[in-house]
Amino acid sequence: MTTRPDPLDSPDLPHAHAVTWGVAELPHRGPKRELTTERIVEAAIEIADVEGLDAVSMGKVAAAVGVAPMSLYRYVTGKDGLLLLMYDAASAVTVPGAGSTWRERLREWAMFVRATYDAHPWLADLPPSSTPTTPNRLAIIEAGLAALEGVPAPDRMKLPTLLLLLGYIALYSKASSDADVDEEVRRALPELVTDERFPLLAPAVRAGVLEPRGDDSERGFGFGLSRLFDGIERWLERNEPDEPLDRLPASILDDKQVREAAKLVEEARSKLRQAEAKAADAVARASERLLAIEARNEAAEARAAAKAELKAAKAEAKAAKRGD
Repeated sequence: MTTRPDPLDSPDLPHAHAVTWGVAELPHRGPKRELTTERIVEAAIEIADVEGLDAVSMGKVAAAVGVAPMSLYRYVTGKDGLLLLMYDAASAVTVPGAGSTWRERLREWAMFVRATYDAHPWLADLPPSSTPTTPNRLAIIEAGLAALEGVPAPDRMKLPTLLLLLGYIALYSKASSDADVDEEVRRALPELVTDERFPLLAPAVRAGVLEPRGDDSERGFGFGLSRLFDGIERWLERNEPDEPLDRLPASILDDKQVREAAKLVEEARSKLRQAEAKAADAVARASERLLAIEARNEAAEARAAAKAELKAAKAEAKAAKRGD
């Protein structure tokens, strides 16, 4: 049986973290003795599940549990602390781990983690950090490491792999949501996304690629997850160190020379696309012209052949008549 550490012997943690680890000192109870931190977090999660994360406020949570807003501060230090407690509580997930291969186990892990995002869509508004610090988020990593157990990769590379997958799950959950999409804007996109500005995207938009399509989201998620697994598998097979990737300074986005160079590249691409379009049009016109010439030549040959056959037939008829 796992025992929680004594609060007096525990590290000095921020209050919300101390609560998640079970080492926070109990608050002084007020008149509402039935109120608990767990009930406060539960009420906040219920609000976020229905109305979104922005709807969560200390006042609204207090109203949901039937106390004055100031009463909450005996249990949580503020909204930031409440959000952390919500994040950890909503991240509780149990992964059976029934797969026989690492891909099967990791796919199962990813699907169970994604289920938490389906149950609590607002989790995607709180992206995973590079250092999980609460028990349930660390338990997700532990389950992922169990899925990767036996994989011939150093442990120092397994955590970045799991963080990559967690980022994909959170990002896909956020990116596949249409909650904030204005339907009038969506309907206008085929006109707004023009061939001149978006030559590659525009045909796909006109074909309805941005229209909501029910289970397409599931196929898209599975496709992306499988491609990530393919990359991991290829990396394991290659067994070579990765080339170092230098990080660009954020200020490079505002560098005048870089922006001008990018503009020149885009102008060159635009001219190239125009030239390619002219070339394609020239090929089409030439093909039509040559096909027409071939058709006329074939027709002329057919007429000449028909005349020759007619002439031969007449000659045969005359010869037959002389023979009579």
